[in-house]
Amino acid sequence: MRKNYLFIAALLFVFANCNAQEQNTLLSTQDVQVKIREVYADKTEEIVFQDQDRLKFLTDILEKRFKVAQIPFDGSNDKYPKLSQVALLNKYNPALQRDAVFNSETFNPLKYNFEFSSNATVVYRVDNTNYIIVITPQSFK
Repeated sequence: MRKNYLFIAALLFVFANCNAQEQNTLLSTQDVQVKIREVYADKTEEIVFQDQDRLKFLTDILEKRFKVAQIPFDGSNDKYPKLSQVALLNKYNPALQRDAVFNSETFNPLKYNFEFSSNATVVYRVDNTNYIIVITPQSFK
């Protein structure tokens, strides 16, 4: 239980004191559609655009629940899972590839099998960099 409180406190510190780049102010409807099409390819219409709940879920991730931040990477026992350890979601687009170079402004989180349905905030480290990827829990209203 104490570890959970320390983790939450650390995340709050990160958001208060880091160079966070919020994606929701940068994405237009067209940007969201491009990111979705990159992952679902020829099946985009059938799987996403004809299912308004799925479209809303994916849009919510891109606009509100996904953030990139920078916190120092010291190289020793980093507690965050690495981006390279997260599976690529290439079921619908077999040509989908990992980014050769990480760019926080163009990064598409939908390409990866992140824990988007977790009840807690999940953090991943972009391998050996100061970048972290933060996925916040879905809020129901």
